[in-house]
Amino acid sequence: MSDAIRTNRMRCRVAVVSCSLLSFLVFLAVCDQLLSTPDAIVQEVGWKSYHMFTILANMFAGIAAALCIPYAVDGLRYDNYHLPRWVVNVLYTATTGVALTFLIAVTILSPMTSYYRMMLYSNNILFHTINPIIAILLFIFINSDHKVSFRSTFLAIVPVVLYAALYFVLVFVIGEENGGWRDHYQIRDITQYVPLPLVVLGMVLIAFAVALLLRAAHNSVHKKRKKQTVSYYQSAGEFDCPSIDSAIEALAARNRSRDPGGELTVPRRILGMMEEKYKSGLPLRELCRMYIDAYYEKGEKEQ
Repeated sequence: MSDAIRTNRMRCRVAVVSCSLLSFLVFLAVCDQLLSTPDAIVQEVGWKSYHMFTILANMFAGIAAALCIPYAVDGLRYDNYHLPRWVVNVLYTATTGVALTFLIAVTILSPMTSYYRMMLYSNNILFHTINPIIAILLFIFINSDHKVSFRSTFLAIVPVVLYAALYFVLVFVIGEENGGWRDHYQIRDITQYVPLPLVVLGMVLIAFAVALLLRAAHNSVHKKRKKQTVSYYQSAGEFDCPSIDSAIEALAARNRSRDPGGELTVPRRILGMMEEKYKSGLPLRELCRMYIDAYYEKGEKEQ
């Protein structure tokens, strides 16, 4: 088994375990917060828990991780763990949110209270420490299937912008006395020294910087992984065939033998890698058609 295939299967297993774990830990932490009693620092418990960005960001991260599980399971069958671009963008946006909560907890909230209270106490160890770290590691090292575009960075900060707008309306426009939210992030205290527009702008810029750092790390790992995978499908003896036709037949036969049920998944990305090797000039649509024909022809022979 090549290093590329071995790495791919390891990624599938890690993704299944880690994504399931993250989703479960988020569910556990949210349930604990809903059932908690208020204290001097955190009064947003029960349904008011959803007023906090930390809770919403963790829930989003748990949902995004759960989206990856079916693709990871499928990747074990075909040695081709590959997420759709939209799933990677959802992961990017969700990871930016929890990474921001981690950064704020470490740099701002912890010095105001204590590192133990913010990072290790009760469900904070999940919300502020474990869940963000798992999400960041997953996005950078495991779920790095697509190069994240610079345009997606603006999408990644949309939840932060929307939450900031909602917080402003419910806290500063409506107010707690009129049915709005309590100023649980104590923004009014900050505005005594910094104008509110600058506070909001600063938070958005920090979120943008976090998104840029995540994108740079993700794309660096993606570039190395893609180079390894391309090298395998262009040099592996299993696909060292005289023409792209026979190489596609070999790929279809291998995948068909691993799926007795005959559930077809067209590996467009791999076919594109093969085309780079053989330079046949055939469009990807034609390569996909050839793969489908070879896949089902092999299945009919087996019957």
